[in-house]
Amino acid sequence: MASIDSNELDEVLATTFKELKTAVNNYNKDSIALYSQALSALVGLRQQVDAQDRAKA
Repeated sequence: MASIDSNELDEVLATTFKELKTAVNNYNKDSIALYSQALSALVGLRQQVDAQDRAKA
């Protein structure tokens, strides 16, 4: 995970959350499903990056 920049990952998480919020506001079922899955995967990745960072410290 050393090649993953946590700040960039945070930006992608924020952007994905905004897109999910827009999909919910517009009630676009397909987009809600897409962005929900993407957000779940990104949160899991963020947790792995955090765990690795803690292990290095």
